[in-house]
Amino acid sequence: MCQRRINLAWLGAVVALLSTHTDAAVALYGRIDTDLEIQKGAGGTATQLVDDASRWGIRGSEELSGSLRTAFGLEQGFAVDSGMLLNPAFRHAFVGLSGKLGAIALGRLDSGTIVGSPIYSQVVRNVSFLFHDAGATAFGNKVLNGRNRVSNAIGYMTPDVSGFRARFRLNLAGPEQASGSAISPIRQEDDFRQFDSGIDYTSGKFSAGIGYARDTKAGGLVANDFRDKIQMVASYHFTIADVYGVYGRDRYVSTTSTRSRVPYWLLGCMIPMGVHSATLNYMERAVQGDPLGKLRKIQAGYGYSLSKRTTLYAFFDREDSNSHKPGDTVTTYGAGVQHRF
Repeated sequence: MCQRRINLAWLGAVVALLSTHTDAAVALYGRIDTDLEIQKGAGGTATQLVDDASRWGIRGSEELSGSLRTAFGLEQGFAVDSGMLLNPAFRHAFVGLSGKLGAIALGRLDSGTIVGSPIYSQVVRNVSFLFHDAGATAFGNKVLNGRNRVSNAIGYMTPDVSGFRARFRLNLAGPEQASGSAISPIRQEDDFRQFDSGIDYTSGKFSAGIGYARDTKAGGLVANDFRDKIQMVASYHFTIADVYGVYGRDRYVSTTSTRSRVPYWLLGCMIPMGVHSATLNYMERAVQGDPLGKLRKIQAGYGYSLSKRTTLYAFFDREDSNSHKPGDTVTTYGAGVQHRF
């Protein structure tokens, strides 16, 4: 019953906004994406229907004066296979301003807002996913630690200056990360702060970016906490293929049995052929909890565009989550459909 009330309230808000904001530009948009896949691992073989980050949302803006505009956005995720909403209900929820000096946004932020995400937007801009960064083929968080979606945040994006653009974001993560321990020093939002920054450059067919991020906690970081990261991304659009690469290094508070430095890298290409496309990615990440282990992932996909909004796709993904641990390799074959509206 609670789930139904949330759905009805959200639908009512959409209808009300679209009908009353006659002096502002308001749009309804979304994506429905699901696949049928066969997954093989140490536990056997399973056939399953999987949702791949389906969502819908509303976004809008209003001209204020001169070049200054206000903007807002609400985006909700849901699972097509079960019909359930995600938790938290909104992927992002923000209000902000944009103008000649750039854009600023406040709220729950991710790469879909007017300011983007300092680390993850660099990946989205340069790298080709297998039609989505979700499900078996996901690597934005698992391999690259993209730090995309955060709450209690303020973000800023500069205007484009000769191909350069910078993004900065500060979020107060205390409540989301609080352990509930009576002795934990994390009590308030600002007891845990995450700072992210990124600079992007584009010139013709070449694009690149460099990013830096770090965490601070009241009472100091504890064992195996994330400390900071640096990331470099680049891509080039050749006539027959888009070629790209990512290299990064995360640092943690290590122990005698865990890593301090966790490097990762990705190489890939996407070949567009009219309504057809083919993508191949290979990536590795050191396992922070095992000094001898590496996460290794290879994936390939084929897409066929039925229209500008609808794509049929098939994919293969093989992931060894720890090369030092036998029997944990998972191989997935799948085919699905994605529709954007």
